[in-house]
Amino acid sequence: MAKIYYALISVFFCTSLHAASCCGGGTSASSLIIGDHIEEWTFSTLLRSDIGQTNNNGQALMDDHENKDQTFTSSVEYKKLFGSRFQANVSLNYTQKDSKRLGKNETSAGLGDLGIGSFYEALTNYSYDAWLPRLFVGAKFIIPFGENNFNSKKELRTDIRGTGFYKLDIPFVAVKDAWKFSVTPQYLPEQKNLSSTYAFTSAGTYTYSFNDQIDLGATLQWNYLAEKKYQSQTLVPGQYWDITLSPSWMFNPTTSLNLSYSDSTIIGKSRNSALYRSVALGMTWSELL
Repeated sequence: MAKIYYALISVFFCTSLHAASCCGGGTSASSLIIGDHIEEWTFSTLLRSDIGQTNNNGQALMDDHENKDQTFTSSVEYKKLFGSRFQANVSLNYTQKDSKRLGKNETSAGLGDLGIGSFYEALTNYSYDAWLPRLFVGAKFIIPFGENNFNSKKELRTDIRGTGFYKLDIPFVAVKDAWKFSVTPQYLPEQKNLSSTYAFTSAGTYTYSFNDQIDLGATLQWNYLAEKKYQSQTLVPGQYWDITLSPSWMFNPTTSLNLSYSDSTIIGKSRNSALYRSVALGMTWSELL
């Protein structure tokens, strides 16, 4: 069965002008080697267009044609096995954000987030069992280089390039045949006049293989950010759902081309979050075991 590598999905950050400043979006569960590879390099580029925002009551406020928020993100990720059960990963992205609002245009570019993580395969399936999945437990620390909604120095906030906050993810990933499920609690420590808070991401992915080279993956993900305090203000929780379709073409045993489309406007209840659509293209090179 051909493999789909979901490093593309991990660059979907909350970068909208109006989005909740710390976001649970994106998932560290994608930074995982599942196939028979000792290491993987993934290079990808993503275009995201924010088309609106939901308020505290869940009402959608859509942008008109005179307003624009677009984000271009180029990412690199490296993953490597260390022994039969332990693996580590590191990722970095560079982001350019273009915004047009209130008759003004603004562009800013720079480094987004640096991610450093690891996984341990807590439950293997070496002796195949029809019901038993493989279970991975991990940790990933996010180091921001961009700003956030609270300390942005740009009028249209184009210097928000990623989470904007230090963040610790603890992903739990279960893999069984064509299915992958993940639950990722996220902790944001007190920083930059914002009280400590937590976020939560849950996702399920099904991959259909047309043949040994071509796959199609479908992912449904729920993202939640708990109540938080900024100085003397209490900010309500935010949540949103997104759907991702990910075709992949493995044109030789060590190289695959990945395409991904994600949309947060199709399904589920959204509150205090950006409404966006994005498309990404990436290439993964791997070394076989």
